[in-house]
Amino acid sequence: MTFSEWPNTLPEWRDRCFKPEGSWPYDLWKPEPLQSFFREHGYHLWVTMHDRGLGDDHHHYLALIPPNDEPRRPDGYTFVTRYQCEPGIIIHRPNFIQLRNIHCAARTIHNQDVLIRLISINGDATGDEHYKAIRRLSKGQTAYRGGNYALPLLNELEFNRLRFVVFPLLSIGYIPWFYNVDEIFDYLVQVFKGVKFCHDNLIAHLDLDSDNILFNFLGARTMPDGNTESDATGPFRSHFPIRYYINDFETAIFFDKDPDSASRKITGLPNVRVGRIGQYYGREYAPEMLAGDPYCPSRQMYGI
Repeated sequence: MTFSEWPNTLPEWRDRCFKPEGSWPYDLWKPEPLQSFFREHGYHLWVTMHDRGLGDDHHHYLALIPPNDEPRRPDGYTFVTRYQCEPGIIIHRPNFIQLRNIHCAARTIHNQDVLIRLISINGDATGDEHYKAIRRLSKGQTAYRGGNYALPLLNELEFNRLRFVVFPLLSIGYIPWFYNVDEIFDYLVQVFKGVKFCHDNLIAHLDLDSDNILFNFLGARTMPDGNTESDATGPFRSHFPIRYYINDFETAIFFDKDPDSASRKITGLPNVRVGRIGQYYGREYAPEMLAGDPYCPSRQMYGI
């Protein structure tokens, strides 16, 4: 693929996920110039199971696995359960199901796993708000605040007008399901604190839902097996300090620090605002989004 053949906008990039027929989300990440660029910056993209010769079924084109067989090294963001650390336990190969071509898992030269996401393309304004929101929440002293539950930004990269951001590779926050009400309460409190921090920094997410809440679980075993010692059992979330993170600020609205709070209103649907016209929002619309009148985007708790 030559530089002139690369998509010019984020909507165009997304639209080529499974198009033309026979295409796969990984195809846009395959060209050697892009792979070489990431390697030069210390990142080796995960590869599909199909490309590793592990199968030819549909899911083998979507399931990505690390580029080497080394175990993932600690990165300060992820933990495993005690079930995974028991003698004799089989540690399964990690995988990442790439259902969207907007992001790709990668491994650093130190064998730490990350997620690389295309956040914007120079000349296309649809990703600008997302990039501004991420930078405000994840740069400088703000990134170190205890009340900041935004997914940490580890790095920024730019290649041929394509701007990428790098995050730690984490797991969906509600899998496995909660053991008791206390765990649900902890989940909600952390999410609400994170939303408040965003609002205090004049950012409204506009796409809050359970699939955009991650947590610091490495993955793999979530329950004991027959070899597990009795002192290693117990509720899953009792095995390590749980930290939840708010992810995917793609539809977020970013306000300048204008003292006039009355001006912080928007109109229209979140998916339309970021150029995804004709695409399903994937959430239940809040009533004010459908009214056609200016509304305060911070009233996004409807989604939670």
